Amino acid sequence: MMKKQSTLFPESEVTVIPELDLKEAERIAAQVKEAVGPLCDRIEVAGSIRRQKNKVHDIDFVVATKNDAEWQKINEKLKNLKAKPNCSGNNVIKAFLPCQNGLFQVDFYRAKPQTFGIHLLVRTGSADHNVWLAGYAISKGMRIKYSEGLIKDNSVIAGETEQGVFEALGLPYPLPSEREIVESKPVWMPPEKL
Repeated sequence: MMKKQSTLFPESEVTVIPELDLKEAERIAAQVKEAVGPLCDRIEVAGSIRRQKNKVHDIDFVVATKNDAEWQKINEKLKNLKAKPNCSGNNVIKAFLPCQNGLFQVDFYRAKPQTFGIHLLVRTGSADHNVWLAGYAISKGMRIKYSEGLIKDNSVIAGETEQGVFEALGLPYPLPSEREIVESKPVWMPPEKL
């Protein structure tokens, strides 16, 4: 006879915390970055922490590693932090890290050195900003493809750095905290550019 789900996983073990205050999320991100950093050629915090939002719904990292073995070792480091794995593949690792009175989601997105900037840009967001930027790229005859970079005439023209992507689009480089859309426009866009 199969046990009911609630008895298999007591409530105290599956409480996923939906959001953290920015300072607490930054503290956890720093702890995780310190633990996995030695395995990475490069690791950057992305998402709402990077955009300095008051409430954070998960902790996002963009990571470049020397090889597949180093990437997979991130899982071992997370286990040392008592994290519960959620998803582990060749390009994404998701886990739930214990904090406060529950678990909080931590995501790792794998990039190559030549795609690090486009990954960081897309994973920093906001989602609305990404949609706007993708539309702007299309209006200029280009495409944003997070796994490759900024594409024009079937060739990658930018993607190693975020700044390079904005420059190739002919746009100023906004701070991550400015990457929000209000009334269908980026808050950083000078009025004369619209």
